[in-house]
Amino acid sequence: MLYLVRHGETILRKGICIGQTDIPLAKKGFNQIAEQTIPQLLTLNPLKPVLLSSPLIRTMQTGKILSNALNIPIIPEDALKEINMGKWDGLAFSYIQDHWPDEYQQRGNSFAHFRTPQGESFFDVQQRVLELILPLCHTPEPIICVTHAGVIRTLLCAANQRPLQDLFTFKPATGSITILSKKTFTNKGLYLV
Repeated sequence: MLYLVRHGETILRKGICIGQTDIPLAKKGFNQIAEQTIPQLLTLNPLKPVLLSSPLIRTMQTGKILSNALNIPIIPEDALKEINMGKWDGLAFSYIQDHWPDEYQQRGNSFAHFRTPQGESFFDVQQRVLELILPLCHTPEPIICVTHAGVIRTLLCAANQRPLQDLFTFKPATGSITILSKKTFTNKGLYLV
């Protein structure tokens, strides 16, 4: 099985474009992981899992809580990072809309393939994550990936054979666990556009 854990709630305020900007968990985020995510994960009983995490602060803080609770090491993995939002990262969406109106509209029309200035597209994210995940689907151990909403959404699109344009129909909450069968990613006909 593949367990995709979204990091806990962060100190970020609403309306800000965040990709790979490093922000820590809020106190509520630490509590959320300890009080909700850990008990849920323990009921799922993943025997001898491998724990991978995006190296960003919010995911590593989440991963360390899981690592301590499960008594397993955490392995940082760059492929699990959130989408690179380039020049837009850390800016208010209202500012982006004012300063890049055409690009902002293009992104809304094509979430799958639009790259922000000096950033990447969700297709790029999906490809880098699948390069990591596909070989792991042939291993016997359960895999826990501590990651971000964008990464989880791209994997859910692939697993459900949905186009990336539909990625915002998936809404993984902070601290949530999304469970996917490894068989989903070893079957032929995976939809990757």
